[in-house]
Amino acid sequence: MVFGIIQKKGDENKLCGKVIGYVKVSKPEPGSNEETPFDSLISPDGVLAIQADYSKNLDFDAFRSNLQQSLPKGLQEVLKQIFEDEEIKETLESAKKVSLSIIPPKGGDRMSDFFPVPAQIVPFQSEEALLNEDGDIYFLGEFSSVGTAHLFLMGFPILYQSKYRELVEQEKKQQVDELLAEIESGKELPKKIEYEENLAIHLEGDLSNFKGNLLELLDIQILPKIMYTIEKNDFESFKIGINTFRNFMQTYPQQQDIEKVISILQDINEKKHPNASDSKHLTLLCKKMSALHHEEFENLPAIQKELEEINS
Repeated sequence: MVFGIIQKKGDENKLCGKVIGYVKVSKPEPGSNEETPFDSLISPDGVLAIQADYSKNLDFDAFRSNLQQSLPKGLQEVLKQIFEDEEIKETLESAKKVSLSIIPPKGGDRMSDFFPVPAQIVPFQSEEALLNEDGDIYFLGEFSSVGTAHLFLMGFPILYQSKYRELVEQEKKQQVDELLAEIESGKELPKKIEYEENLAIHLEGDLSNFKGNLLELLDIQILPKIMYTIEKNDFESFKIGINTFRNFMQTYPQQQDIEKVISILQDINEKKHPNASDSKHLTLLCKKMSALHHEEFENLPAIQKELEEINS
């Protein structure tokens, strides 16, 4: 235990990368000079919490580069069109940025007392509700001042992330050592583990309970991995990828878009040399599905017009 920090949930020797740190602090009285921009985020029982997720794989550029280099020229052109689309590039770039702490829209000059960190201040109804969350959860102590409590909260994610990254690196080193030991002992090594992991599309539930960015999901996980199965002539994984995509999108209101994406992918799979319009068509369909899902209706007319031009 350092600085009185107590781990309430999780294993300190196997951090999961998802973390919540919280303090107990008294709310200033309404109308007093001690009010702060964070008062509304303090629960009735005095909990102020910060949350972060460092478990996501941010090394997508390397995956994209390796994937594109391994694809034949025709399939490279499809991925190139998807990745170079300006809106998609902007989405991918924003996905790589760390989130900053939430600064409530009030507080005046006192905002200079608070510092952004790669985490978010999040409200919880109570300590009990917070402890029901998944991840590594830490109680950071009790404070009499919201300002000092916030300062301690801001520093904690940095400490956690450094420890988590260290454990991840140790695990990678151990895996490499085990692999080298297997090679030296002459044992048969597992086959296609990395390949199968790269192809696996991990989706939970369906679109109705998806909270992330749909365009990002389609362009980072789904389409590239399905295209990779085509290049590898892995028809079984191709079918699994198509079915996973169809099941996930089953609540999407215009199912003809889903079937059109699948039809284009099946056509590419058959001929192995996509038409010049295939990549553009897939890109526009992804943008349309994302715009509908996120209710960005102002973007739909332009997208629909381009789709009609392709189909004409």
